[in-house]
Amino acid sequence: MLWRDPQTLPLKWIEIASKVPSESGVYAIMDAGECVLVGESWNLKARLLDLMNILQEVGEFSAIIDLCPEKLRIERKDQLAAALLSRRPKAAAAAATSGLSF
Repeated sequence: MLWRDPQTLPLKWIEIASKVPSESGVYAIMDAGECVLVGESWNLKARLLDLMNILQEVGEFSAIIDLCPEKLRIERKDQLAAALLSRRPKAAAAAATSGLSF
């Protein structure tokens, strides 16, 4: 199973502030069902609020979050990036190199 206990929400301030915990985890940013970014953070709420401020001018995005212990974050992010970013259509993948992951 790719995700362990995922939560999907719109990348909007009210959604992030009210539903995302300030805990360690991994996330994927989705655009119309396509993964455009995979990352990890020790504070998911803070990271998603930062990303929301950057991405709100670009379009409508959603986020999938999954809490995980700090010691497993990088490994989980790498697994998710390998699975989600490799699913991208070849034209989109070529245009964005290998996708974003941080």
